[in-house]
Amino acid sequence: MDKALADTMRALTAYQSATQDADASPPEGYGEAADGLVKARTGPPGRVTSLEVDPRLLRLDLATVTEHVVEAVNAALADLQQAVPAAGPVDLGDLGRQLTAIQQDAARQLTMFVNGLAAAQDRLGRRDG
Repeated sequence: MDKALADTMRALTAYQSATQDADASPPEGYGEAADGLVKARTGPPGRVTSLEVDPRLLRLDLATVTEHVVEAVNAALADLQQAVPAAGPVDLGDLGRQLTAIQQDAARQLTMFVNGLAAAQDRLGRRDG
């Protein structure tokens, strides 16, 4: 049971550390376009957290401005993807099987313990009575 529990805890710890680090600041992506006149920042799960457009860019036509905004946001999203650690594949079926085995082993051990206590109590009762 100890080995199964250790394996399960190791799998959970690896998954949690790959997906979340409580001490670290959340990952952020940064991108820019039009020689820095458009700057975008993104955060999980793929949201734009800030967008700065230099007023000089507004002299251009709307289609060009939107192209630059899209370019900056896409660059920030790509940067964010690289900043977020990739969690390895977790086989939830295997994890479930391991937890079931742990539960069954614990139940067996608890039954043996309770039976041992009952036997000891019977022996004490016969000795005293």
